[in-house]
Amino acid sequence: MKEVYGLIRRLGATSKYKGYYTLAEAVRMTMEVEDQEEPMKITKDIYPCLAKKFKSTPMNVEHNIRTVVNVCWNTNKNTLEKIAGYPLNYKPTNSEFVDILAYYLHDLEMEEIK
Repeated sequence: MKEVYGLIRRLGATSKYKGYYTLAEAVRMTMEVEDQEEPMKITKDIYPCLAKKFKSTPMNVEHNIRTVVNVCWNTNKNTLEKIAGYPLNYKPTNSEFVDILAYYLHDLEMEEIK
């Protein structure tokens, strides 16, 4: 989780945002299931699970993550584009953002293994 937190901080968001922890957990969950045949769906699988874990609602989880996405987009778009590996013509959705971070961290792990 340390790598996930570090990456989110690098993009300009800190733990003062409620979505910081829920986003980190969403990225972790996504990374854990990357090898499964069926990808997790953020609204049907991840939000309800996070809502239960953080004693909240799926709607609040979605809003809190969206707030962090907005902060990262407005604070450090250039770094986010580097992490994504392609130019971003629009602010990513929560799902896209989680996927970008999970894929980037997964790639880093694969590099370390080599």
